[in-house]
Amino acid sequence: MRKHASIFCLLLALVASAVHAADLAVIVHPANPVRSMTLAELGKILKGKSSATWPTGRTITVVLRDPGSPAMKFFFEKVMGVGTEEAKTILSEPSRKSSAPVVFAETDEEIVKFVGSNASAVGIVDVYNITGSVKVIKIDEKQPFDPGYALKGH
Repeated sequence: MRKHASIFCLLLALVASAVHAADLAVIVHPANPVRSMTLAELGKILKGKSSATWPTGRTITVVLRDPGSPAMKFFFEKVMGVGTEEAKTILSEPSRKSSAPVVFAETDEEIVKFVGSNASAVGIVDVYNITGSVKVIKIDEKQPFDPGYALKGH
């Protein structure tokens, strides 16, 4: 019985760590000419402290998962330097300098579908949910599986 309990606890710990270890990617529509951006630029867009337009002149639409999810908690801390509650406030603040609307989706699949059909959208998804309908852009000149990639969960 003790052996089974130990195995159960080990499996539970592995599942819990997998939930918190999301490797995230920044995705755009394939027609978007942007190939990379810095983590600081992404943070400024989200905080409303930067231009909300792509080089094409289109207004950026940000598509994110539920702010309360563990992956988004990691993302907000890494990119915006704030916790979940403060990120929610910033993203919903009507007085943001940026006009980049934020859309929340229930699943990564919804984000991929939205970004794949909207040339002005940028989305944040788990790397394992990317399809050929979107393009991954580099963050700080690194792709998601490169050593030192900023949005790699731990």
